[in-house]
Amino acid sequence: MKKWCVAIGLIWMLIPNEVMAGSHDGDTADGTVDAGRVVVTATMTEKQITDAPGAVEVITRQEMIEMNAQTVADAVADATGLVVTTETGRQKRPSIRGTGSNHTLLLIDGRRLASGFKDLLGIEQIPMDMVQRIEVVRGPTSALYGSDAIGGVINIITKTPPKELSAGLTAQYGQSTYNEGQEVIGSAVVGNTWDRLGVLLAGGYRDKDGYDRDGVTPDDGDDMNLSSGAGRLSFDINRGHRLLAGLEAVDKNNTGLRDLQSMDRERDADYSRLNYFLEYDGHPTSLTSLMLRANHSEQENDIEITPATSMIAGSIGDENNSKRRLDQVEARFNGLFFDRHLVTVGGEYREEGREDDTGMDDDIDNVSGYLQDEYRIFDPFLLVVGVRYDDHSDFGSQWTPRASLTYNVVEHLRLKASYGEGFRAPGFMELYVPTYMKRGKLVYEPNAELDPETSQSYEIGIEGEYKRFSGQVMAFKTSIDDMIEAVYYASTGSGNKKKDYYQYQNIGEVTMSGVELQWGLGLPMGFDLSGNLAYLDTENEDTGEELEGRPDYNGSLKLGYHHAGMGLRANLRLNYIGERYYADEPEKDVTLLNAYLSKTVFDNVMLFAGVDNIFNAGSENDIEPTFYYAGVSLKY
Repeated sequence: MKKWCVAIGLIWMLIPNEVMAGSHDGDTADGTVDAGRVVVTATMTEKQITDAPGAVEVITRQEMIEMNAQTVADAVADATGLVVTTETGRQKRPSIRGTGSNHTLLLIDGRRLASGFKDLLGIEQIPMDMVQRIEVVRGPTSALYGSDAIGGVINIITKTPPKELSAGLTAQYGQSTYNEGQEVIGSAVVGNTWDRLGVLLAGGYRDKDGYDRDGVTPDDGDDMNLSSGAGRLSFDINRGHRLLAGLEAVDKNNTGLRDLQSMDRERDADYSRLNYFLEYDGHPTSLTSLMLRANHSEQENDIEITPATSMIAGSIGDENNSKRRLDQVEARFNGLFFDRHLVTVGGEYREEGREDDTGMDDDIDNVSGYLQDEYRIFDPFLLVVGVRYDDHSDFGSQWTPRASLTYNVVEHLRLKASYGEGFRAPGFMELYVPTYMKRGKLVYEPNAELDPETSQSYEIGIEGEYKRFSGQVMAFKTSIDDMIEAVYYASTGSGNKKKDYYQYQNIGEVTMSGVELQWGLGLPMGFDLSGNLAYLDTENEDTGEELEGRPDYNGSLKLGYHHAGMGLRANLRLNYIGERYYADEPEKDVTLLNAYLSKTVFDNVMLFAGVDNIFNAGSENDIEPTFYYAGVSLKY
């Protein structure tokens, strides 16, 4: 039935509709316009992506729509040099340039978020209701953002209240090729501005049935539902001075069978997240700006295991019923001095805490300050230098410098180079609490003797545009001292009951080096071709062994089509993840092919349909089977 519904939808979309379909090349399905070439994350100041130091990628709203991205995990899946991995609790985490899932800092509009279950912030928990674009900065960024930004930063830029009344509504249904995993999705957004007061509200609901292809515990996919709500309230005090308040609330439930402690058990997990903030943005003069912000973020886990598991001797803390919180106060000043120095100075105080039903209640705090100078030496040269100081209550102080150079060799051709340092402190799970991954098949044991990690990173590359072609080549090397890694030491059982045991250790110095290619090409007749490819080489300098779980190659290729007169958009997207080394058994490479088609009718109604994983690949990599979907979007 699902295949016939999708086929009928595709035929309808191919009917010419030049009168009813409007030409809105820059518009997205909900009526917003992407500002994809403007970035803020690389320097904390607005600039064109061509002027931003280092390797920066922008995922626009339109691109997210054409991927049918429902969460941030979906949206960044094809980003250059980035791999999304499934961690404990079926949380999805990004890893940039092979550094690992704990070395990528996730922000919403520059705001930090409280970590979640097992010290991780699952990006599959963040819906797309409010997202306008996503900026991915690869490489050293700790000089601006502090801890955890060793591999890079993913900054989710959200929508703000529109100047005029606008609204959007989307509904979607889908299911897998095995008549399992049925999914219903709905989302809505509405906003307006009255004089100096602006309001934007958004919300969504997603319900997905579980699935199990082999009939053996654990389930391949959980029953899942996710509900979300978000809002923004802006007030223009006077020209150049604005107050902005906002919140995001997400509630996610996963229910499914697991093999835990050699027994089939039902796991019912609730993850509840609440973020809210108040921010002042002002321009004291035409050449200066000031930002003041107070930010609160919290996540609570409520997990029931039936039958209940036993606590492991010697461990502390209960992740099944725990709450994490983060409070942050920050200030930032930007000013242009002597016509050539754009100076950014800022500071923050951050307190994080964790508590659970066992009585564990611990806090850490961090005080930091940073200084950056964007110095236009002369027109072809832009030098960005910065340094940050952090004083952490658990492991002391840390200085993290960074320097970046952009040189315009000729018009539309640029050379970019950067050096930076970073750091990361071990989390509660690495220190004290056992972690079960891949549905209980992997057991990661804690180690209370861990030291913090420090890093040094280099990158150099060239990028440019010529007529309809744009491209970038970037080479990088990152060295991490005292890297914390789960090291394999034993296995028990066999077949579906096999368990592999690891323990977190400081494995000494590791290096990750590679080359990234990124390109785009406009083709005749409304077609375009874009893609990326990353090569990665990793090594444990103490043992000479390759690091586990890092693909040697990964990349994506997209063939797109747009016909404004017919209101048509379509694409084929190929995603490749290379072989990943593991001590017990390597994980095979996988190639995924996805398709998407949409048609705009009556100027404000869009019908869409698609197929993910067309060739049903990757079952051994825990990748979801072929999935068909179709839906409708309305906008005003």
